[in-house]
Amino acid sequence: MAIELSNLRKDLLYTAQSPLANILDDLQQIAEIDQLSEMKQKEYGKKALFYFLGILTSCTLLFILLVASNNHPIFSLSMIGLFLVTLALIIACISALVKRSRYKKTNISNHRYDLTKQILQMLARDMDKASTFDLKLSFQPIEIDNNKIGTNPHPYKSGWKVDNYRHEWLHLQGQFLDKTRFNLSLTQLSKKEHGWKRGSSGKQKYKTKTKAIGLDVDLKLSYPQSRYGAIKVLQTEINSAVKLPQSSTLRLLKVTDKAINISARIAPQFLESQNALYETIAAIFLSCYQILNLAKLLSK
Repeated sequence: MAIELSNLRKDLLYTAQSPLANILDDLQQIAEIDQLSEMKQKEYGKKALFYFLGILTSCTLLFILLVASNNHPIFSLSMIGLFLVTLALIIACISALVKRSRYKKTNISNHRYDLTKQILQMLARDMDKASTFDLKLSFQPIEIDNNKIGTNPHPYKSGWKVDNYRHEWLHLQGQFLDKTRFNLSLTQLSKKEHGWKRGSSGKQKYKTKTKAIGLDVDLKLSYPQSRYGAIKVLQTEINSAVKLPQSSTLRLLKVTDKAINISARIAPQFLESQNALYETIAAIFLSCYQILNLAKLLSK
């Protein structure tokens, strides 16, 4: 399906319930939109800077002519011409800035669609080729009002407040060949401290400071009880079966005869590392299936 640029710019959200090939085509279109936006932003940014320098130059020349003119008609005509040039440069500069801002919104985070593509290709290896993915992928920034989950007083800075943000930017569902259904979500957490602070000059300035908390990876595997019914016997072995990279820590592991729920948090310094994110997600799936495969053997 074709990606509508206007819709992507408006909502910064991509949803699909389609086979792998269709979604990969869409993600490629999103990547092309992102690359175009990045290129256009740079192009119009350079033009705006060029026009701004032209404005400064023409204003300087205009001032020099004004001082040297002595009401001479030749100088007056030159000043009128230079004024019109300055006005044209101002209009061109404003136009370039407006066009640059238009492309800013769709200059999105590359690692979100690249990581999603990587995850889809990994999971598709153990799925029927005709299977569909249920995907919701957001490109919205974290620190917006829709993602705010609460505001608290700062623990030690008087008069300051802390806004907490939570944004689930990926939600993915599907079914493997063994009839096990997966439900994967990636949720980014951050906080923003803000308040008034007295500067070295004695003036009060309003300050903000944003701090990333991490990324929560939540996975639920719902499996056929008849196939993996012996999983209850493995309660003592389950925790040791989960092997995660150093970039993440295990937060939750709950196993029943019908489902595994597992949650891990990736440290904030790895949020922009596609490899670190992918390694954690792959490790979570592999750990879960290590448990399920052992349960399958015991069930036999």
